Amino acid sequence: MKKYYYILLTMSALLFTGCGDEFLDKPPYGILTNENYYQTEGDAFTALTAVYSQFAGEGDELQFNAFEFGDMAADDAWKGGETDGDRPFVTDVAFYRAVSNNQIIQKYWVENYRGIFRANTLLDRLPDIPFNDENLKKRYTAEARVLRAFFYTILTGVYGEVPLVTHAVDFMSEDVIISRSSREDIHSFLRKELTEAAADLPAGNATTKDIDWGQVTQGAAYGLLARVELFFNAYPEAAAAAKKVIDSGVYELEPNYGMLFINNDYVSKESILEMLHANTGGKGDDSILATYYRSRGVGGWGFLCPTKDLVDEFEIGDPRLLYTITETGDKFSAKDGTIESKSGSDVVGQDHRGYASGEGFHSRKMFIPAPRRADRNAMDVNIKSIRYADVLLMYAEGLIESNGDKTEACKYINMVRDRARKTPKFDLEAYGDTDADKKASRVRQIADVDIPDVTPNSDYDVLRAAVRHERRVELATESHRLYDLRRWEPEYMKNRIEKARSFTVPGDWQNRLKAFPIPQREIDRTNGAYEQNKGW
Repeated sequence: MKKYYYILLTMSALLFTGCGDEFLDKPPYGILTNENYYQTEGDAFTALTAVYSQFAGEGDELQFNAFEFGDMAADDAWKGGETDGDRPFVTDVAFYRAVSNNQIIQKYWVENYRGIFRANTLLDRLPDIPFNDENLKKRYTAEARVLRAFFYTILTGVYGEVPLVTHAVDFMSEDVIISRSSREDIHSFLRKELTEAAADLPAGNATTKDIDWGQVTQGAAYGLLARVELFFNAYPEAAAAAKKVIDSGVYELEPNYGMLFINNDYVSKESILEMLHANTGGKGDDSILATYYRSRGVGGWGFLCPTKDLVDEFEIGDPRLLYTITETGDKFSAKDGTIESKSGSDVVGQDHRGYASGEGFHSRKMFIPAPRRADRNAMDVNIKSIRYADVLLMYAEGLIESNGDKTEACKYINMVRDRARKTPKFDLEAYGDTDADKKASRVRQIADVDIPDVTPNSDYDVLRAAVRHERRVELATESHRLYDLRRWEPEYMKNRIEKARSFTVPGDWQNRLKAFPIPQREIDRTNGAYEQNKGW
């Protein structure tokens, strides 16, 4: 949240000390500490802002890591970069050969627990802070609980069984050992947290009066709960949680799929939980994320390169492909109105050649054309953690996996597909003045045919394949794919990844695909009390 960024300079002295650093025993007079800071309603707001900031990826490379695990360790994307040796620790994760002291294996653990520490610190202090409005105190408590649950959802999705820390304990210090919790205990904790938090949160979307853009809402709590229930294969409960979001009546699909990713302020009734990096009404910290994922041919770093297997997943006539990939020869405007091209290239337009770009594709969702592009560290691009289309598909999947109403499941799958049908078959930001010009400026031409509805007169296996397909093409390169694959059958995950990226998962693949290794320093710190995950 940009307008609150100055607050974090104060909070850093308090909250950055968690997760590994010791607090000073006797701070100098006039220095804020965890013991003397939490006195007022404003202090509570500042602390809550710090939790949001960690959620949005303030931590070291946290934004990058979300996609490195979520997409590059799945079947949707190659790492990319200048060479295969560019961020080699990501390559090792993507090919399931990472060792336990791998850089992002360790950092992602620490940064998510840093977010939990911030939330726990606030939650421990909130009961003693006087508020003029007790409902506001309840709301702050609920927001912190949902954000903490989000961090735990990521941790258990990546590492499996992890320690459940629910108070402000610097548990990564050498003298604190908190046992890893079972899947069952983590599931029960997250279900309770999100259900209870939802009751104290406002119902509304980004356009609702008195709902602050980026704020956790009741829909975010139930949407995250649906995701949790699906991950733990609790299908009826997942459908019930998703249906609460649907029945609230406050969310809608963006009419044009492309506008989800090119809208200048990103405010949309489809957004349920979003990490703000766009300057929306003064909120959102600018991000380097779009530079990280843009083609090296136009000044980016060239990471996150969609696989051909993902490209081939799209049906003929599906315009969502245009907003999922770019490829060599695609034409977009430069700042001066000409076609942006790589200096010295024999190609007019994008040029993804000459570096480790996988099979030659880049993420369109993360691509900001030059007229909207700021400097490399200040890009307006949000991370869509939960959006309404995701919830509709989670509801359909919950019904299908619990042998529920086929007609109802198809209704909600087809709502997402109908939006795709109504999206123009050209890129709104491609080079040119007319629709025909813009269509001609993209190498990928979308056929003038409509994708059909999914019909309920099929068995559950056919519908299961349909909803999995729809999740893949609708949510491609939005950092969700790994978690989808992990909650489906291990053989399915193995076959999809190996087919897409032409390698064999090494070693004990059944266990390697379930969870990445626990960071080695956690095993060393606990003198072996934390056992390494099986397969690693």
